[in-house]
Amino acid sequence: MIDPLPPLTPDDDFWSRQANAQAHTFECAPYGIPTYITANEPDVLGAASLSARRYSRATESVGRPIRIRIVVREDVGVPIPVDLPERLMYSGVGEWITVSAGAWGHGFAHLDAREACIFLSRALAADVRLVSRYFIDHYVLNLALTEWAMLHASCVLDVRRQRLVVMIATHNVGKSTSALHLTRAGCAFLADGMALLRRRGETLVVGGYPIGEVKLRDDVLNGFPEYAGEAVRVREHQKTIVDLRAVHPERVVESLIEPKSIQLCFVERGAGTRAHLAPVGAAEAARALSANTVYWNDAAKLEHNTATLQHLLRVAGLHRLQLGSDPGSLVEAIGQLTR
Repeated sequence: MIDPLPPLTPDDDFWSRQANAQAHTFECAPYGIPTYITANEPDVLGAASLSARRYSRATESVGRPIRIRIVVREDVGVPIPVDLPERLMYSGVGEWITVSAGAWGHGFAHLDAREACIFLSRALAADVRLVSRYFIDHYVLNLALTEWAMLHASCVLDVRRQRLVVMIATHNVGKSTSALHLTRAGCAFLADGMALLRRRGETLVVGGYPIGEVKLRDDVLNGFPEYAGEAVRVREHQKTIVDLRAVHPERVVESLIEPKSIQLCFVERGAGTRAHLAPVGAAEAARALSANTVYWNDAAKLEHNTATLQHLLRVAGLHRLQLGSDPGSLVEAIGQLTR
């Protein structure tokens, strides 16, 4: 009889699969999509907990699961620059999308597989705020948008939470400020960033991102002395992220909604004190939506996004909203739309 041979165990785990094993899990359901975020170290999942607060909740699970793996690796020994968000590089090919923070980390995802992997230096992993907003949110949203249509917009519900006002404009026109003035007047705040839309028969289900947060330039923040928050750099401006849950917790819309009506307002600055509303044709509105939605080079995804937004154009009221310097006239004008 031949003695049993000892096991052969190579000394070098070349790919670090053992060190990177996903031993810790965080579960959430943004927009009702089952989402599993795992990591090789537990502390980085604090970023996942931060992210979960920014997505609309649902009463039921829908869609194929999203899976995100996070690997914390040895540090590069170089401090994280304060302008790291501005240095991020985004790219993609086919179904693959990537984000790179250079030596501090990178991530990649496959849209159809609905899976992402994120590799972080230890220094970056320790900044859960950056990991949450620029890595986890980036992939959760892009994977969710394979099923949901998207508009860059600020959104509020009327005081009865039945009629949705969607405000669309280029940066720094005043849609965020307008949403806050309306929230102050009793409206419910859905989002100041993205509106996510999905058809359910003839009804549109709407969610938002980020829930309960708004970014304000310092000059705008001066007009809301009751607001304070976390300073961030966004493009060429210094802004403050205000947590509206701390100021108007009863006016933050946390869940997906099915509004009784939707009013699309294309916002522009006016020279006077009064806000003015005027009708907009469907062709002009369609061009504005095209400039404020996600780009797809995949024909099926583009068709799905387009069909949802075309349905929105058919069922929504379409308006040009010219802002004035008097917030009261804005509240009055929007009040006429939501009666």
